[in-house]
Amino acid sequence: MDYMFSAVASDGWTEEVLTIVGILSLILHHSTKEALTEASKTIILNVPLVSTINNIISEACSKGPALSDHDEGTRTGDVLIFVLLLLFFSLRSIRAALPGIIDFQILLDEGQNMQPLSYVSIRCHDLCKLMHFGSAPVKLIASFCLVELFNGISDYTSRTLVDLKLREGYLSSISAVLEGLIFFNDIRVALNCSLCFSSLTTWRELQVEPMILEKDHWCRLIVEELVMSLSTPSLTTKSLMIHHKPAANVAVALLKLSEIPSWMTKVFDDSSIRSIIQNISPSDVNTELVILFRELLVSGRLNSSHISDLNRVFQACRRQVYTDDNQDSSIEDHMQHVAVNLDHVGKTRTFLFSLVSSHSYPVPPALESYSVAITFTTLIALRVLIIQITYFYPSWYSSLSFPSSGVREHV
Repeated sequence: MDYMFSAVASDGWTEEVLTIVGILSLILHHSTKEALTEASKTIILNVPLVSTINNIISEACSKGPALSDHDEGTRTGDVLIFVLLLLFFSLRSIRAALPGIIDFQILLDEGQNMQPLSYVSIRCHDLCKLMHFGSAPVKLIASFCLVELFNGISDYTSRTLVDLKLREGYLSSISAVLEGLIFFNDIRVALNCSLCFSSLTTWRELQVEPMILEKDHWCRLIVEELVMSLSTPSLTTKSLMIHHKPAANVAVALLKLSEIPSWMTKVFDDSSIRSIIQNISPSDVNTELVILFRELLVSGRLNSSHISDLNRVFQACRRQVYTDDNQDSSIEDHMQHVAVNLDHVGKTRTFLFSLVSSHSYPVPPALESYSVAITFTTLIALRVLIIQITYFYPSWYSSLSFPSSGVREHV
């Protein structure tokens, strides 16, 4: 790393330096699998590296709306993207190699008197700025970083009694950034934001629920748009069903609140739910949609007629799972094909992006539209929903007639 700093001092952030940053990212990546752990600790705790990264992030955040001009085709954009990639792998590595040094209150702090970070990491406030003002690639990797940060917070708060303190205005700004990107044209960014929003609603100690219930106009718009799209016949294409996933995650998060917003009853009324069920085909079913129906069931918004109609769709869906021989393309083949015409730095960046995406998406959303087969993740979600149906409607479920293809035995 000393060579990297001397190279930056003499020649700036050259392609060679960016490649070194990529190598450091790979080392951190391997530490999550209990390899190169000591080397990863050295990277995470390197004082000059921490200072350099903090300065780069601070400078990028200070640009405000002008940050959108710094894409991956510019030197500033390339440096920021590689730094964010390094930060993503650092956030994952820290939890595996140095869990004791994490103070989530510091990572959630804001304002002028913030305690400086002493290891390679990034604050939630800065990630939200980068997601709001950054170019599309910056939004993407920053959103992955935020998912990783929120996963760490959720995991920590689920195991430890903590007293995180955040201003309501700060929470509102985080929520606003996340909600505002639910309809972003890159489905990966939208999905990441929906996952972060879902995590945010589970942090009971921060009392997020009252804030959401009080200022839920944008959430209502998201859910209303979801219901309208799902219930309109011409809008349920395979591509659009993929883009409904983030909104479905938001709807599920709201249905899981201890106090569900009153307007949810109006949006998910009998006619809307019936229209959605009648409009979807077996090939439209995905994990997010199944989980949405599960939460509608648990919250008492599905009646026996809805469930009967859903049963027909799900039976056809399960048959498709067991009879479809189509296979998805692998991530590696796809990324290699994309990277053929890129330069050395571009190939490094593309490879690191593929590693980042693989942690959340076994098959990239961009490839999912080419898949006819329904994933077994969806099948598992179906299994859970069927179990819950048997709990809520045992007499109705026992009266169902299943086809002779052995589908019931599979489920």
